[in-house]
Amino acid sequence: MNEFGALALGAVGLLNRIVVTGILITAFALIIYIGLYNRRSRIARSFAILLGCIIGTFLMELFSQLSVGDVTFAWQRLQWIGIALVPAASLDLSDTLLRATGDISPTRRIGAKLGYVGGCLVFLLVLLTDLIAEPGVSVDRLPHLTPGPFFFPFTLLYFACAAWATFNVIEARRRSLTSTSKRRMTYFAIAFAAPMLSMFPYLLPIGWPDAFPLIVPWLAVLFVNMGVGASMTFMGYTVAYFGAGAPDRVIKRRLVKYLIRGPLLAALVIAAIVISSRFERWLGLPGAFIGLTTAASIVLLTQLFIVTLQPALDRFIAGEDSAEVARLQQFGERLMTTSDLNQYLENILAALCDLLRARTAFVAMWSITGEERLGALKAPVVVTVGNVDPADLPVTTEAIRKVAGAANGTGGLTSEGAIIVPDSGEAPPPSLEGEFTQWKGYWLIPLRARENPDTLLGVIGLVARASALELTREERTGMGVLVTQAARALEDAAKQQRAFDALTRIIPEAEDMQRRFSATRNPAAPTLADFEMTPKGYDDFTQLVRDALSQFWGGPKLANSPLTNLKIVSDAMAANNGNATKALRSVLEVAIERLKPDGQRSMTAAEWLLYNILDMKIVQSQRVRDVARKLVMSESDLYRKQRAAFEEVARVVMEMEREAHGS
Repeated sequence: MNEFGALALGAVGLLNRIVVTGILITAFALIIYIGLYNRRSRIARSFAILLGCIIGTFLMELFSQLSVGDVTFAWQRLQWIGIALVPAASLDLSDTLLRATGDISPTRRIGAKLGYVGGCLVFLLVLLTDLIAEPGVSVDRLPHLTPGPFFFPFTLLYFACAAWATFNVIEARRRSLTSTSKRRMTYFAIAFAAPMLSMFPYLLPIGWPDAFPLIVPWLAVLFVNMGVGASMTFMGYTVAYFGAGAPDRVIKRRLVKYLIRGPLLAALVIAAIVISSRFERWLGLPGAFIGLTTAASIVLLTQLFIVTLQPALDRFIAGEDSAEVARLQQFGERLMTTSDLNQYLENILAALCDLLRARTAFVAMWSITGEERLGALKAPVVVTVGNVDPADLPVTTEAIRKVAGAANGTGGLTSEGAIIVPDSGEAPPPSLEGEFTQWKGYWLIPLRARENPDTLLGVIGLVARASALELTREERTGMGVLVTQAARALEDAAKQQRAFDALTRIIPEAEDMQRRFSATRNPAAPTLADFEMTPKGYDDFTQLVRDALSQFWGGPKLANSPLTNLKIVSDAMAANNGNATKALRSVLEVAIERLKPDGQRSMTAAEWLLYNILDMKIVQSQRVRDVARKLVMSESDLYRKQRAAFEEVARVVMEMEREAHGS
């Protein structure tokens, strides 16, 4: 029986250390998560400080359990870095929650600051003196300090701060008005008191109870630590929504996947390594081998678990929006990129060459981006198979018109840049051979749209194997299939590119909407200030510059911009007849000119790209299509580079403002 009790006690102690390790990993992971997604939220930053206190307390506790001798008491002294500061951190967090609801109290703010000062003083007293805690009791498997003369005044202050902070959180929940914020604040209020109450060093005044079997207090410690881990996760779930510029659905999905792939996986791996050492003597295998094998299996099975259950998890998180979320995911997974298209066309050309015994083949396409015009047809996108230089291919305007059946020059272009074959009123050719055109040693085959057969999407060219085209029935059937597949690929790619272009235009507005949405995500009802366009930081300042540049030559985003309150704009008003709008425009012009490189202007050099975009599109007000053509890039690429150019202008304007205040 004694042997069984010792075995159970050892198992509980081992499980407790695993739980403590899981708490440490989860707390550190949540701090990283906050730094990635919620760093602009004051509530999240205060919660990160509380997590730091939890890490300090439990890490030193773990070290003290693993150490032996007098060094154990040294680790227990260092443990007070978290114990001493957790009341102040909790009070600070509760104050930020109440401030978010509109309840601003200088007394609470001062109380939190004094709590941090007092916590640092308490830690120094524990570390350097015996006034609060001193080395004392060393019992079986759980040594602990004994109280000093100032311990009980510290206890009074500790629980007073805990009660005050808990009251503040309950009050913040009461002031929450929306159903969503009230539900999340309920989760937070239920979990809030657990870290404070659990980290108090009860063993100093109470000691390790001898009236109960040794396993009973160990079980109590285990359950308390498990409660701390659960409460910390619940609070992290609530805090994850503050300051995050994404929909609730995205935040929930991101946090769940992060917790599974991060702290949960790490805790399972560590648990596997620790537990495997206990099976070494039973299995007759090295513990390191067992641990590493088990850890690797857990990593692989966790990934399998995520991949298998991710669709169901996404539907559960999305709730009523699951159908829309599924369509969005399918859109991203099934779109064909440029590389996908080129690879598919290469496979078609290889099959054509094999079928017709041709050495070289190519596909010329020009309507994929929807922006090229007749003048650009001399340099279309070309995919080749065989040893051939694309520059030597007969892909000229004349050849294309010949293939399109418009050699007389009457053929036109659609708004998408594809050639329209003039309607002659004649029926289409009865056979595939009627679609062929021989041109400079190549057989050229037109690729037409399904919805509008008069629209030419591209040309397939094969090296002519004879002056006259003669195809067998098998070759004609196979070639018809391959040509049809190539035409469908070009047509689908053109449609998808239009979708990409639309998304490129939508994304800046969507980002702005998400930024404004995150500003209204607070425990109280949103106020008018949450919807105002006022600069809160660099990201919002960049948005203001972007808005002003979008209406550079006039508009409410320029005339009513908060940027007119800048000192550099006020200084520029004297040279612009006191007109704030003209002064702001002149400041933006100066910022753009500062981005101008030295030397002769170039339309293709990388260092001139941002300036050229700003000068031609913003200052000169040229059309996007014309600017993209002059800079030899697609419209979608132009929009991406334009965002980078706006960010550079914002950076320069901010530097100019600092210079103005420094002068």
